[in-house]
Amino acid sequence: MLLRFFGLQDTTTAERRATFWVATMFFASLCSMFLLRPLRGQLGVDRGVEGLPYLYSLTLLATVLLVVPFWSLANRMSSRRFVPIALHIGTLALLALSVGLSTMEDYNWSEHPNVSEVFWAGFSAMNLAVPALVWIHAVEHFGKQQAKRMFGLIAVGGTLGAVVGSYGSKIQGLPVWSFAVISAGLLQVAYVAFVCSRKHCLQLGGSDGDRHVAKGGILQGLRIVMRDRRALQIAVYMMLVGFVATAFEAAQTELVGNEIDLAWQQKSFLADVGLYGNGLVLALQVFCTGQLMPRLRAVTLLSSLPVVSIIGLILYSLAPSAGVIFVLQVARRGANYAFEKPAREVLYTPLDLETKHKVKFLLDTFALRLGDLGGAVVQVWLRDLGFGIGAIVTVTIVFAMVWIGIACLLGRSAPSEAR
Repeated sequence: MLLRFFGLQDTTTAERRATFWVATMFFASLCSMFLLRPLRGQLGVDRGVEGLPYLYSLTLLATVLLVVPFWSLANRMSSRRFVPIALHIGTLALLALSVGLSTMEDYNWSEHPNVSEVFWAGFSAMNLAVPALVWIHAVEHFGKQQAKRMFGLIAVGGTLGAVVGSYGSKIQGLPVWSFAVISAGLLQVAYVAFVCSRKHCLQLGGSDGDRHVAKGGILQGLRIVMRDRRALQIAVYMMLVGFVATAFEAAQTELVGNEIDLAWQQKSFLADVGLYGNGLVLALQVFCTGQLMPRLRAVTLLSSLPVVSIIGLILYSLAPSAGVIFVLQVARRGANYAFEKPAREVLYTPLDLETKHKVKFLLDTFALRLGDLGGAVVQVWLRDLGFGIGAIVTVTIVFAMVWIGIACLLGRSAPSEAR
């Protein structure tokens, strides 16, 4: 009965075991990231909306410095080798971050600008790269139909990790640097889960191990995006994901800074956004995602987040407050991780290895962060021009409508199944 509830009655033993270990890898990865995300958010509140363009510029720079070495690894070795290397490098980076954070008093960002800027930029890039490694591993081995059945469960594992990480970040009495140490340890748990998953993933028929190496040079991913219409559409889609998300980030930064005075209370508020948001995602994933993904059209799933965003923007314009933005961020997270993101991952499953490794990593990191920077610049620019909330919301809704248009193009021209 339990297998039937989760839609696993027709799956093989290899599929179930591969899904379990990849989900465990995702659990540890997101738990690691969500331990530190509220702290990064509180730094953003401390800098204010006017500081977001500069912070996102640093993030984009850090992402570029991350993407090029990753492409070099992907061009030289299979994912069996480059994913562990990336996880180990991430672990060392978090340990180095803990040393930097230990040199400052908790939340005393203004007196340690170098530490705060390195933390924001480095962690923001890593926050996208680490989950991307999990999905790169998954899309290499799972076929399109397997993905429709199993990716929802893998996402459940990640959401459980995000819930645990968000809850853990609310613990009082621990110095901020200790969260970086715990986060580093969790990346090593993700590595162990990756190793355990390899045998079962290879039995799915989608990879032949070390012979699967992406070719074409370190810039092949960029070349594919420039010449392949579908890859370019996904790139624009990802930039719009970041652009609209930053509108909500700016509103949240502004309202939390205005309504909540103490730094630890701001961090607790942002941790609650993650905790309740991921709780909603978990409920939707358990009871809805696995049942709806095989039945609903890709257009519907890909459009779910921009539609929820438009509704949220309208509500925000009517009642701008920290409480309202809290509810809207929770709702957006539910639509994002329960429906839109699993559908987005399915787009990559039938594609060639260069697209899966190099293009996917580029779009999941650089394209998204480029959209973040564009959104931050536009949000500050509109405020500097004296635009009110209504005008800012209207401009953002226009971008969200374009986002829906790209989602329709991607959904209607879904690639044929590769296997």
